[in-house]
Order: sequence, then structure tokens, then C-alpha cells
Amino acid sequence: MYTLVLESVGLGLLLLVCALPRVFSSSSRMNTRDSASPVADMSRFCGLSGFAALGALGLIAFVSHANPVRWALVAVLGSRSSLLMLCYWVLLLLCGTLFYSRGISSQVANSHNKLVLHLKRKAYHILAVLLFAPGFAYTPLLLHLGFVAALVAFVGAEAVRALGIGPWAPAIDRFMRRFTDTRDAGQIVTSHFYLLFGCALPVWLGSSSSAACLAGVLSLGIADTAASLVGIHFGSRKWPSTPKTIEGTAAFVGGLFVAVEFVYLIAPSENGALGNMALCVVLGLLEALTEQNDNLVIPLTMYSGATMLHHSDGSLVHWIPALAVAAVLTIPSLFIVR
Repeated sequence: MYTLVLESVGLGLLLLVCALPRVFSSSSRMNTRDSASPVADMSRFCGLSGFAALGALGLIAFVSHANPVRWALVAVLGSRSSLLMLCYWVLLLLCGTLFYSRGISSQVANSHNKLVLHLKRKAYHILAVLLFAPGFAYTPLLLHLGFVAALVAFVGAEAVRALGIGPWAPAIDRFMRRFTDTRDAGQIVTSHFYLLFGCALPVWLGSSSSAACLAGVLSLGIADTAASLVGIHFGSRKWPSTPKTIEGTAAFVGGLFVAVEFVYLIAPSENGALGNMALCVVLGLLEALTEQNDNLVIPLTMYSGATMLHHSDGSLVHWIPALAVAAVLTIPSLFIVR
């Protein structure tokens, strides 16, 4: 059922994103912008969003022959564990917001220091671990729906920001620009979408391997954070053609290996330590050398590798072709002159 919910919500969001620019560009040509314009913009935005939501709900009801609202309410509020997880998420988000607004933000609001930017960005990676790992362990269905709700919220907020809709657009823009880097040079800020999809896609795809389902949480929340902090504080030797450091890559590999072994300690698997280490090394090299957004590339690569390693009973013999392809893609990058 949740797969149908995701597909319908995705279709509704796609139609909403396609319709919003046309509606607001045409209205701006027809009407003179005045003091009442923000209210009118918000009314149009809410109307289109409501129409897209009703369309998604209607599609779910038509295909599943069930009441999607009732199903969602039962899934979210129908058990004590779900209610406790919701309270935990709300409390954690409130603490994170308070920490940012009273702590980091008040000290570095006007700072453009690279270390400060990394600390701000990686704080959300750590928050992702605290949010999603317990959800996967105790309320997996609620976590699926939570990712869908987060996607809806992200698309809505980015639409308001990018189109300048209503009085909230400047505030959202100021908040989002604090976490941008050169990869967000365009009109649309995408880093938070990559982080969300990096954590959500392995869960949505599913796997018999717990480490595969938690690929985004482990690789981004733990390994990537360790690599960033160690690389900034202690990194001195850089990989060719990239600002990433060898020390940071070592921290990535070590942190990810410990995290994967801890997951398999809780949820036993046939995977051997040697196979897990090989996967971590490949992911470490990919994180250091890729020019793509690692918030999406690394989790999906880890998901594929962990799933394949799980189904091969941890044997590296069945994994040699994948390692060979990874080597061909990464090793030549080491010899490119910066």
C-alpha cells in the first residue's frame, strides 16, 4: 500500500511542480504586483496544492479500492510504538531547531568559513541518523510514510522559495542559503533533496540486508560526517584532482565499516568482515573521487553492493566483477594531475 501512496504522491507533486511556474508567470503578466500580491500568491499555491493532494488521494482510492486517509491514520496512530516514535521525532526536531537557532546560528550567521559550513551541513546528517535509524528498527512502515511526508514538505517549501510565493519565501530562502555550496549555484536548491533521497531510496526499495536498507543513514550520517570532520581538522594529503584528503577517506572507510559491523551485530547476516571491508573501501574511493553529488551516489552504490554481498553469502568470489568495474572507474582518477 505504501508503494502506491509513494507513486501517487510522486505523480501529484510532479503535476504540481509543472503547473506552478506557468500559473505564477501568467498571473504576474496579467496583474500588477501590489501589497495584496503575497496573499493572492499563497491562495493560488494552496489551491493548486490542495488540487494535487485530492488527485493523489483519488488515484490511491481508485486503484486500491480502500480509503487511503483511514489507512494512513491507522498506520500512524494505530499502535503505541508509532505514537512513541512520533513523539520522539517531534522532540528531536524541536531540540535540533533550538540548538541551531540558539547555538550555531547565533554564532556564525554571518560567517562564510568553510569549516563552519561543513559543521552546519553535517549536523543535519547526524540528525538524520538519530531520526531514521530508530524508525527503521521499530516502526518501518511509519518511516516509509515519514519519508513521503518529508518529500511533500520539501517540494512545497522549495516551490514557495523558488517562485517567491507569499511572505514566507524570503525567510525560507535565507534559511536554505546557509547550507548551500557550489553544487547549489542554480535557482533550485537541491542538497536537501539529495540527502532525503539518499536516505529514503534504500528504505523504499527494500532489501533482506539491514545494512542495505540503512545505506543512506550509515554512509551519509556516519561515514561522510566522519570523513568531512577528520579531513578538515587533520587532512594534509589530498587525492589528485580533488579537494578530498586521504585522511578523510580513511575516516570514511573506518567509520562505515564499524557502523556496518554494528548493524550486523544486531541483525546477524552471513556477510563476512572481509567482504564488508572491501565494500567500504570501494565506497571510500568513490566518495573521494566522484564529481557527482555524493549524498545520492554513495547510498545507492552501497545499497547495491550490500544487497549483492548479502545474496552471495559474503563471498568475495561472486563480487570480483563488481570490484573490477569499480576499480576501472576510480583508479584512473588517481593519476589525473590537479
